[in-house]
Amino acid sequence: MAKALRSLRIDDVLVRKAQRVLGTKNRTQTIEQSLVTIVELEKHRKLIKRYSGKAKPGDFSHS
Repeated sequence: MAKALRSLRIDDVLVRKAQRVLGTKNRTQTIEQSLVTIVELEKHRKLIKRYSGKAKPGDFSHS
């Protein structure tokens, strides 16, 4: 994974809140985990959109 040093202006309060929610130890981990999380959320959103309304009554009766 390529990593580069960047200078960003990020709200410190928002980073601390995200850090508590994610359980990360530093700003870098917090930002990286936030990015991973949002990418995964988008994948899930697309899957839900793709398959929503496709099930028929009884499809999950054997689950």
